[in-house]
Amino acid sequence: MMRSIDRLLSSRTTLKVISLVVAVLVWYYIAAERGTEIVRTVTVPLEFLNVPADMSISTTVRDVDIQVSGTRETAFSLTRAIASQVDLKGLEPGLHRRPIQAILPSGIRLVEVSPPFVDLELTRMGARFLPVRVKTPDDLPPGYRIEGLAVNPSEVLVKGPENFLSELENVWVTPTLEQILEEKDLSLPVVSSSERDQGAPFMIEPGQAVFSFSLVRGFPRRTVPVRVELRGEPDRNFQIEAVAVDPPEVMIQGPLESIDRIDQVFLEPLDVSGLSADVTRVIPLGNPAEDVQIVQDTTVRVRILLAERIESRLYTRIPVRLIGRSIYPGWRVEPSEVSVSLEGAPSDLDAAESSGSPVEVVVDVTNLVSVKVTVPVKVNIRSRGLTLSGVEPANVTVFALTE
Repeated sequence: MMRSIDRLLSSRTTLKVISLVVAVLVWYYIAAERGTEIVRTVTVPLEFLNVPADMSISTTVRDVDIQVSGTRETAFSLTRAIASQVDLKGLEPGLHRRPIQAILPSGIRLVEVSPPFVDLELTRMGARFLPVRVKTPDDLPPGYRIEGLAVNPSEVLVKGPENFLSELENVWVTPTLEQILEEKDLSLPVVSSSERDQGAPFMIEPGQAVFSFSLVRGFPRRTVPVRVELRGEPDRNFQIEAVAVDPPEVMIQGPLESIDRIDQVFLEPLDVSGLSADVTRVIPLGNPAEDVQIVQDTTVRVRILLAERIESRLYTRIPVRLIGRSIYPGWRVEPSEVSVSLEGAPSDLDAAESSGSPVEVVVDVTNLVSVKVTVPVKVNIRSRGLTLSGVEPANVTVFALTE
């Protein structure tokens, strides 16, 4: 009996029947699967249509989840044709909420769009030329410093939203420590922030800059101005016109944290008490700190230049004296006193005052025939070295006394 069953199963007719049954079952399975509807979620990038000219878009939504349904065949084969779009036609600068539209191929039905709306801000674009700065790494090996920094180009055109652009003062190139240690010129991207995270939407032209430098061993150096302090006052007839220091700057060397605290080097105070002529002095330089040294120059030459001191003094109630002969028996003057201003060296003014009034004010009535006339006063200075700077009033009125 077993042999009969084996012959039956191994016969060609039996095998053909089995193959036909299997083929029918597979066809029914596939046909059933094709007719089954499934739901699928597709994540697609958000696209913006009709963006206004010279505007930028700021939004937190980058991708959109679109849930669709369809047969297994269409759901898997047509998902690449799905898109999400937002129409910005006619919008002005400011905050807006716009619906998100799902673009689907035929044969697929929309179930849900997440999120259904997008909040966005439209900002007007601007452009500025900004300098390029270098942000060097803070973790250089001990004893190394960077000198001779140069960036080409030193200025680039930056385009972006006006509200962000107005906050920028410069842009950056940010070499890494590994790049610095290669000790060769670097072509680096120009970025809007010295931090690694770049969030603001700026366009920079050109986008690359060449950074050249020298990597030097040893303590860093810095040039600082030399300051001199004067003590006392020069002779009373002179004043300090200028103080010249040669050289005006010196180079200091030391640890970076120490030289960063030194903005200038001070000399020992110079005593100018009673000085009456220009003077030049050579002053040795001392180190400004224990761990900071002055290199190259060990002394400076200080020249003090003097100028004569000119003082102005006002003398009031100076009587007006009448001189000369006239056809009238006498004269009266109004006002009878004036104020006089003199200029000169303080010592000359003191000397003039020591012998009484330094000035004499007169009016000459010789050849005057009118009974009333306004005439200028004449000021006689009784000491040398003084000059007249003003008289108030400059003219007086004289009246003839006829009896």
